[in-house]
Amino acid sequence: MEKQYIQMMLESLQKKEQVLKSLLDQSEAQKTVLLAENVDWDAFDALTIEKGTLIDELLKLDEGFESLFERVKEPLTMKKDLYKTEIGFMQATIRSLTDKSAELEALEQRNKKLVENKMAESRQSIKQSKMGSKAAMQYYQRMNKINTIDPQLMDKKS
Repeated sequence: MEKQYIQMMLESLQKKEQVLKSLLDQSEAQKTVLLAENVDWDAFDALTIEKGTLIDELLKLDEGFESLFERVKEPLTMKKDLYKTEIGFMQATIRSLTDKSAELEALEQRNKKLVENKMAESRQSIKQSKMGSKAAMQYYQRMNKINTIDPQLMDKKS
């Protein structure tokens, strides 16, 4: 029974590695969307939703791994020599997962900065557009005043 639990733990770690790889791919895709001249916010949102699904899957895998580990913790520590290969593989996979997690976190921070910059650019563009519209309206109003002839200046001779 212990052997089956350990095998399930190994499979869980491998699946977690695949999910982290997918998360990295999705984050890279978000970066590409954000670096475009005109950001496709719908595509960005779709990628964010996909990432949410992957994160949920990752959390389930973590819970499952923890549950399995609690069941085999004692036999693993007591029979280290018997499970030496499996323990070594788990340790290597966990190191790889830690590296991928750090890489993902760094990429997410860079993407966050890109989003903040794009939002600031959008706000600035909207502000300039409003100022341009206001200036055009003021110009239009002033030009209308110039073309208007005050009634007291009109000659009353007919």
